Amino acid sequence: MKRILVVLLATAILLSHSANLMAAEKKKVIKWKMQAAYPLGTTVMMHGVEWKKYIEELTDGRLQVEILPPGAMCAVGDIVTYLEKGVFDCAVSYGGYYTGLIPETDLEIGLPMGHVSWDEYWDAYWNRGLGDIIQEAYAEHNIIQYPAAAGCYYHFNTNFPVTKLTDLKGKKIRALGIYGKYVQVLGGSAVVIPGGELYMAMKLGTIDGAIYDGSGLQDVKFHEVVEYYTFPTAAQIALSFLINKDSLAKLPPDLRSVVALGTRFILEDSSNRYITKTKESMNKSVNMGSVTKCWLPEEELVKARKLVAPLWDELAAKSPRMKNGIDILKQQMRDIGRPMD
Repeated sequence: MKRILVVLLATAILLSHSANLMAAEKKKVIKWKMQAAYPLGTTVMMHGVEWKKYIEELTDGRLQVEILPPGAMCAVGDIVTYLEKGVFDCAVSYGGYYTGLIPETDLEIGLPMGHVSWDEYWDAYWNRGLGDIIQEAYAEHNIIQYPAAAGCYYHFNTNFPVTKLTDLKGKKIRALGIYGKYVQVLGGSAVVIPGGELYMAMKLGTIDGAIYDGSGLQDVKFHEVVEYYTFPTAAQIALSFLINKDSLAKLPPDLRSVVALGTRFILEDSSNRYITKTKESMNKSVNMGSVTKCWLPEEELVKARKLVAPLWDELAAKSPRMKNGIDILKQQMRDIGRPMD
């Protein structure tokens, strides 16, 4: 009997101790740092702001997030490298900065002459297997990747009208990733310039134009230094929300589940907000007489697709994984009536 009482007492003490540990764990506040690739307050960084707000709410304040401005911990082009090492816990960025390090980021951002709406991108990523390919590539760098919508308008911001491809001949156009080659095959000269430097580059005449999201017309006052915006869009572009795998693994199981699953749906919400903001930015810029829309007619788009198709094949030749991604996209384009082969 005495032995049984000792066992019961020990069990009670153990359970009490475990309960106290669990209670302490639930009260513990964990702090994360998020590195931004774009200026705070812009539409681009709305993804990060919304994520912070909802994650802190969903975790009852147990996970607190500090958003760091561009350059706070590293240069924008080094975000993946630093995040892989755990210098910070998460980031909002754009895959076009990292195509040399992770070739699959070209698939991630959205290929020229590919998706023209977020539902098309969403279908490829979540339904057709493109997301598995992109996530596998980031996982090799200790990173979990989630897509978020960028501009539904992503084409030429210029100081000259673009109504035919020959208008681009010899022009210096800022473009990142696969879009640098897109500019080149259309006859222009591609220049790599961070988003924060675009305004002055246009104002000083360093470049003749830029492939940039329509939200930037108002966000960074780009409407003050460009005169024309080219339609239709070259693609529906995606940004990335990136999380260090070790940071996620260190969270208590309940918080880990909230972050892992909640992130996808928080970003779906902010993606729709982003697209709305982009349309508002464009309409405001046009209505105030600051920017004029110009259009590439269908016959010029047919020419563009023929010029761009080899770029897709060039990407496919990089690796079996890249080929798999391009095959997914080509099949999707056939299914929706805009074949690229």
